[in-house]
Amino acid sequence: MPGYTAPRKMSHLMREPALSVKAIIFDLDGTLYRMRWFMKPLITIRLFPHCLRLPRFIAVRDTLAGQDFGTGDALLAELGSRLARRMRARNPMAMRAWILDRFYAEFQAAMPLMGGAREGLSDTLAAARSKGIRTAVLSDYNRVEERLAGLGINRFQFDLIGSAESLGALKPCPRPFLQMASAWELEPGSVLVIGDRDDTDGASARAAGMRFIQVSNKKRPAGKSRTWAWIKTYINDLPEVTAETGPGASPARP
Repeated sequence: MPGYTAPRKMSHLMREPALSVKAIIFDLDGTLYRMRWFMKPLITIRLFPHCLRLPRFIAVRDTLAGQDFGTGDALLAELGSRLARRMRARNPMAMRAWILDRFYAEFQAAMPLMGGAREGLSDTLAAARSKGIRTAVLSDYNRVEERLAGLGINRFQFDLIGSAESLGALKPCPRPFLQMASAWELEPGSVLVIGDRDDTDGASARAAGMRFIQVSNKKRPAGKSRTWAWIKTYINDLPEVTAETGPGASPARP
């Protein structure tokens, strides 16, 4: 059965330290769905005649990773200015318009081609929420609700959705994560972050004082990363949130 992990392989699950998890923040791209190899080439082609802007836009975003600009507008202005310099363009406003109108339109349009959400996602989210565990999506990119819809994921399976970009602080800045914990009135240590990149999702979680699990597409992940099947089982085995483990209680530490 694809994605199934034999019981004898699950012993490491039992060795994980006990933790009172009251909320889970999921990354989106590469976490709630598997990013296909053709995704970036497809978007690049569809951005014709400005195909070269995509790799340069991504490179510009990388230079701003972890920086806090305070607001989404301030971050977008900086992205537009830096992209204009890279493209030797005179009008940063035109670059901002390209990001909002062209890039995000094609990014969103690619979602239905990704094969949908990871197997069993809806049931896993329902199981978590039935135990009183809150759930959220925090992507580094905007248009989260529209991209979830393109993947066939019901936005209302999550208590909160948001993007680091709209908050003006790309990952691994911890502020967007801390704002979600604050909105729930939870201590950061009781929040679990699940993402596919340790350098962004993992670094954000550690900076915020949260627990992190990295999802891997490999059948035998290296290091501390885990398969999606393992993560589903881990979430399904989490204890119910009780009055003792609710907001304000001291979470168990790894």
